[in-house]
Amino acid sequence: MALICVLLFATLCAHVTMHGVSGSPLSAFVTVARAEPTHPMDNPNWVPPTGPTREKDPEYWQATGQDRLRLQLEHSKQNLNVAKNVIIFLGDGLSIPTLAATRMYMGGEELELSFETFPYTGLAKTYCINYQVSDSSCTAAAILTGVKNNYGTIGVSGHVPLRNCPLSLQQSNRLTSILKYAQEDGRSTGIVTNTRITHATPAVAYAVSGARYWEDDTELPPGCVDIATQLIHGDIGTNLTVALGGGSRHFYPTGTVDRNGAPGSRTDGRNLVDEWTEQMAARELRAQFVHDRVSKGRTTCRPARLVDRLFGLFSGNHMAYRLLADQQREPSLEEMTLKALEILQRNDRGYVLLVEGGRIDHAHHDNLAKLALDETVELHRAVERTVQQLGDAGFADTLVLATADHSHTLTIGGYPVRGNDILSTGDFARFDRMPFFTLTYANGPSYADHFYETGGRRNPDDMRDRYHDPDFTYPAAVPYEDETHGGDDVAVFAKGPWSHIFSGLYEQHVIGHGLLYAACLGPDTFHQSDACRERLRGGTAGPRRALAHWLAMLMVIVYLRTRTFCCV
Repeated sequence: MALICVLLFATLCAHVTMHGVSGSPLSAFVTVARAEPTHPMDNPNWVPPTGPTREKDPEYWQATGQDRLRLQLEHSKQNLNVAKNVIIFLGDGLSIPTLAATRMYMGGEELELSFETFPYTGLAKTYCINYQVSDSSCTAAAILTGVKNNYGTIGVSGHVPLRNCPLSLQQSNRLTSILKYAQEDGRSTGIVTNTRITHATPAVAYAVSGARYWEDDTELPPGCVDIATQLIHGDIGTNLTVALGGGSRHFYPTGTVDRNGAPGSRTDGRNLVDEWTEQMAARELRAQFVHDRVSKGRTTCRPARLVDRLFGLFSGNHMAYRLLADQQREPSLEEMTLKALEILQRNDRGYVLLVEGGRIDHAHHDNLAKLALDETVELHRAVERTVQQLGDAGFADTLVLATADHSHTLTIGGYPVRGNDILSTGDFARFDRMPFFTLTYANGPSYADHFYETGGRRNPDDMRDRYHDPDFTYPAAVPYEDETHGGDDVAVFAKGPWSHIFSGLYEQHVIGHGLLYAACLGPDTFHQSDACRERLRGGTAGPRRALAHWLAMLMVIVYLRTRTFCCV
């Protein structure tokens, strides 16, 4: 035992790291870059950072606290109208740390995103029924159908395992989305996304499938219908007023290209875009298909008053990150949202619109924090312009809800000073004498970019000139081929009729039930507000009164004609 102790002591004392100097026993496990620098606070001349001048005064906090309290008190006036219109903004992967980091990316910790100013906020629990950490399809089912289900399945109950075609075909296993209820009520419906329009979240709005992966017929089992075909010919898809996004490859056959030159992937030889055009013509609807912002000298489409149906596919795969996009060709999420609203608002009966900022999620999966934050800004802008478009009066009968489907493993850590660049290093580790990034991931493909194969971190100072590159990856603690989702709760923001019911902590599927309740949609067995029951009574009485009126007019006309004939 004595010999073992002596050898161990000698090993620790003699240890020299591969990249530097001898160090503490910790050097056996981490790379020591150099003896200096040390943590700034270890400098005897260190001066603590100071905050903004105005925030040093108690009066600032008292005044802002009172201002916020006044707003909170004003929010206590509940809007109990029927939500004739519902707009659902879904930030895919928009975790709470992503929200906080985006504020700093935009210029300050104290800033607010457009939807963060909404009067009511809640938290939703995001697990699937068979996984602690969810995917976008089971969370979309919770939000859009009010039912939680299995990971990876589209619009089917928990009785359908992933990739089970036969069970997905059983009517009892099929879920109904809020868009279907809206169409049955005579309202217009629309979907806007910057992902493939057949991707998990938008697919749940209109399709039913045993697997989110069956976007076209490439891997489709016999007997099932692929998601792209359901968008064109399904009972919900065929009645969509607006559908805008990416993913054209799933609508064109192999051996052909779309209007942007992207190759098709369908193996059945079908051109679904042509089928959509023919279907619209047969129904005598004024329809337009668009593939870029400017088609034949026209902006995104003809004026809304000249279009009954709008279908747009702007990319073969997902649309580009806005920071990297050809902005002359691809419309922004904001532009697509405003165009959809322009068309949907023509229906006096109302509308339901789903808007997905889906590329937040994709950037996180690749540990591309800057792009994730920038895509969050894109969602912020889309909501901001929508709020401006509606105006205060518009919220009398329009419910706007913004939320995420699930989170990610991004964290904000260390003790960075106020105003520190969120994309930079923000603190210093005494153990390996190197700074570290404020933003880090629990796992992902960037592990090798930040750690040596033999152990220990690469020095972030050597990467300083790349921090702001869109393709710069942020550290992942565990190597993983694709950074995973997170299992923590996500925020829910609501404004408009019945927005107060989205306060609190609840299961994610409660969002779906809240949307149906506010909009006076869903089965008769569901809860209904007094305003909803009045609307339903009015909806029945109105046609009857109109029929009685026309019958009376007809009787008068017949009477007058009879009198005239008799007098002759």
